[in-house]
Amino acid sequence: MNALYAVADSPVAKLVDALKNYIVLNPAVSGALLLLLAGKGPEGLQEKLHEVLAHIPYDESTIKLALQILFGVGLVRNVNSKLSELAQNNWRWGPAPGWNWPQEIAIVTGGSSGIGLGITERFAAKGIKVAVLDVQDFPKAKLAPNVKFYKTDITDPVALKKSADQVRRDFGEPTILINNAGVTRPSTILDISHEFLNTIFKVNTICHWTTVKEFLPAMVKRNHGHVVTIASVASFVPLPGGADYSSTKASALAFHEALGAEIKFAYKAPNVLTSIIHPNFVNTPLVADFKHVLDKGGIAFLTTDRVADDIVNHVYKRKSDQVIIPGSSTFLSTVRSWSNWLQIIVRSAAAKGLNERV
Repeated sequence: MNALYAVADSPVAKLVDALKNYIVLNPAVSGALLLLLAGKGPEGLQEKLHEVLAHIPYDESTIKLALQILFGVGLVRNVNSKLSELAQNNWRWGPAPGWNWPQEIAIVTGGSSGIGLGITERFAAKGIKVAVLDVQDFPKAKLAPNVKFYKTDITDPVALKKSADQVRRDFGEPTILINNAGVTRPSTILDISHEFLNTIFKVNTICHWTTVKEFLPAMVKRNHGHVVTIASVASFVPLPGGADYSSTKASALAFHEALGAEIKFAYKAPNVLTSIIHPNFVNTPLVADFKHVLDKGGIAFLTTDRVADDIVNHVYKRKSDQVIIPGSSTFLSTVRSWSNWLQIIVRSAAAKGLNERV
């Protein structure tokens, strides 16, 4: 499994992904080449193309057929991507209306370190008011007039309610909810303690319900807001030795999908956005205790800055979406559709390193 994650985030995978997106499956490229081969376009370019093709060991008809296939596949792929984008945004072509960043109020759970801190800093620089909810103290040097810290155990609904009420008094009703808080600790299913099992599901799963129940009603009332669920590529690929973590992230995906449908049909608030983020491994305090094992597996860690940048830039687009970071890891979302024998090979490869991992 480490190898699979490593391949997904390798320079080669990123290069292949770029070539696929911008050249091979780009209908603008294949379409332009087909036009040149049909004798349309600048004569100089036609001549250059024929010079290049003269060195390729295939006749022109075969090359045309290949380009036609690539054009068709690329066109279908682009149409499919656009349809997915429209469907996730209630068939709205443009961004959601009514956003004014200096007037927006964001809740960031787990915002005292790692990805959450990066998100907080970037929102604050944009003029957004940010309320950080965390059990870990917030760095005093990072506090600003539009950033307030509320020491909160978000697994305690009473404590969450108390902090939420204070946020409303200080800033007003939040319009952005970043459900970022998370914990993990590698362990096999039999070895994990009941105490930590309860903790990880409370933090990584149940808190999505408690925070949304606390802050979503005001968003629905105004038909304005954005709920961002921070998940993981583990939503798609279970980790032997991390069944608890993988289960919580699969749950986060199910939660996100159901939430979007409920907001649209049960609460009739089409301008309340929902997004889910699936980063590959990120170099945060969350993985510090077992990072050396992942390093041996060839994992190329994402930086918190990279992930925070991608998340806030997505929020600024004012659209619902499913975002996989980096894009070259997108193929991991297809693993569930693989034949069982292939999935078993992947899980077996990961399980062979369990003795070292846990």
